[in-house]
Amino acid sequence: MKTYGYARVSSREQSQNSNALEQQIERLKAAGASEILIDVESAWKGKQRPNLDKLMAMVRSHHIDEVVVTRLDRLSRQGLKSFQIRALDEPFDLTTAAGRAMAGQLVVFAQFHSDQKAESIIHGWEHLRERKIAVNPPFGYCKVNDHHELDHTLFLCLIDGQQEFSKADIARDIVNAFLERKTLRLALREINTRYGIQTFAHNNKAGEKKKGGRVAQGVFKFSPAGLRNWLLNPVLRGHLPYLRRDSDRLQIHYDTHPDHKLISDAEFREIESILAHNQQVRGYGSTALKYPCSGLVFCAECRASCYSLSGANNYHKAKKLGIPPDLNYYFQCKNWALRSCNNKKVIRMEVVEAAVINALIQKAAQITAVAQTVTKPTIEPESPEMQKLQSQLFQLQQVNAIAPNDAIKTAMAQIESQITQLRYSLSKSQEINTASHELLLWAFSDPELWMNASNDDKKRVYRELVEAVVVQDAQVVEVRLKI
Repeated sequence: MKTYGYARVSSREQSQNSNALEQQIERLKAAGASEILIDVESAWKGKQRPNLDKLMAMVRSHHIDEVVVTRLDRLSRQGLKSFQIRALDEPFDLTTAAGRAMAGQLVVFAQFHSDQKAESIIHGWEHLRERKIAVNPPFGYCKVNDHHELDHTLFLCLIDGQQEFSKADIARDIVNAFLERKTLRLALREINTRYGIQTFAHNNKAGEKKKGGRVAQGVFKFSPAGLRNWLLNPVLRGHLPYLRRDSDRLQIHYDTHPDHKLISDAEFREIESILAHNQQVRGYGSTALKYPCSGLVFCAECRASCYSLSGANNYHKAKKLGIPPDLNYYFQCKNWALRSCNNKKVIRMEVVEAAVINALIQKAAQITAVAQTVTKPTIEPESPEMQKLQSQLFQLQQVNAIAPNDAIKTAMAQIESQITQLRYSLSKSQEINTASHELLLWAFSDPELWMNASNDDKKRVYRELVEAVVVQDAQVVEVRLKI
């Protein structure tokens, strides 16, 4: 007789009792299970349990004679299956009518308990959202009177200099490191070095002993992806986010703690721009690109990015005479090296930059001309999305005036929140557009002065204003701007 065991714990159970899964496994082995399949997942509706699906497939194909579980709710709450099952904590006999009835009642009660708990959790989150109560403070923050506040409690003291830091101090230092280094990996390297954080691939004791170091847990250790998510957390900009239950979209209450912002709106725009640029080029954690137009140049034939390279006409002469070579710098399609693109010719970097500057000068002139001809501001019409929300709100207000109802009031509050969020987003988009125009006019009002700007300034401005430079056969085909 082939007997399989099935063990399941939810993530919450696993965190509260680290031995919960081991206890189930030991009991199932003692009950005669030759193989045990395991899932660590909630039993709520919609949750995927791959090993349960695998178990049911083996049952349907008659590869298993009996399934052993500790309780029926470990296995399924969607009804009994037509196979031999044994629950260690709930003895019943499926060969009798009474046993089948008892098992059916246990399943019904388990489903009832699960649904009741789910409803309670949902109501609890709705209550938190309505009262705008802070939850899950990110690193650098604490919860005070149901609101997020910067955590200025002393947290860490460096041996060198005996200098003490709070979590808020360190959090701001992390932001500064990213804005300065421009990449996730380099920012992490700087922060880990500064605060003595050592990270290893394996956290076992043997690995620690072999490397002679320590693993920093519960301090502020970030992975590149973790640092990215932290930088994008709305709490750092003074907002309160909630993850909507029915989607992955955040519901955000804006300006809930404006006096405890860690990142300004201007800094956040720069962070978003850096992350988007790095992802487009070589991924979120890529190292900094060296030249002003690096990461912006793309092949017109295969649409791949173009990488930088250098060459010297006097290489051998310079080597013979012991003088520095006269280097020239180029861009070339990365797929040419693989012979998967026919765009072989390289293009000089100064040609690319000249085309970018010319495009930006023309755009600055257009904006200046438009600004001079407009005599008075125009009122922009409401967006279709805003009109739809306002229409829905008006209809609900009319119904509520005739027959007041709590459900209608709740729906009205949700729509009002959506209108507020949309207006905030539109206002921020307008601010971003205005900031880009101001940057353009500032940088290219005097082109000759701009040519002498530093590479760091050029990289920052080009990343903010330029979407792509398309090249083919050593010529610039198109310069696409973001404004």
